[in-house]
Amino acid sequence: MNDDRHHLHWATALDRLELEVILAERRLEDPTRPTPDTWDEPDLQGPIPADLRDRALALRERQHRVRVAMTTLLGTIGRQHDFANRVDRATRAPAGAVFLDVTA
Repeated sequence: MNDDRHHLHWATALDRLELEVILAERRLEDPTRPTPDTWDEPDLQGPIPADLRDRALALRERQHRVRVAMTTLLGTIGRQHDFANRVDRATRAPAGAVFLDVTA
């Protein structure tokens, strides 16, 4: 593969990855936004071109921040769900009487 094509493949992969990061950042701001399509890892050959390395590292840092924020949010949602379940159990009306036919 020639150098221009190799560079284009990597730049396109970074463009797609950046779009996914932007969508994830926006979803953190507004959880009602549609869920992004699943991401498929691109089939890239050879090392990343040197002039794209800083961009890739910056994207990795943004991904890390999104992952931390999502993990924190999911932990909070999980604790809220657990609390709601406890409230539900504590406030649920007692079950009605159960009759058992012991003659059968």
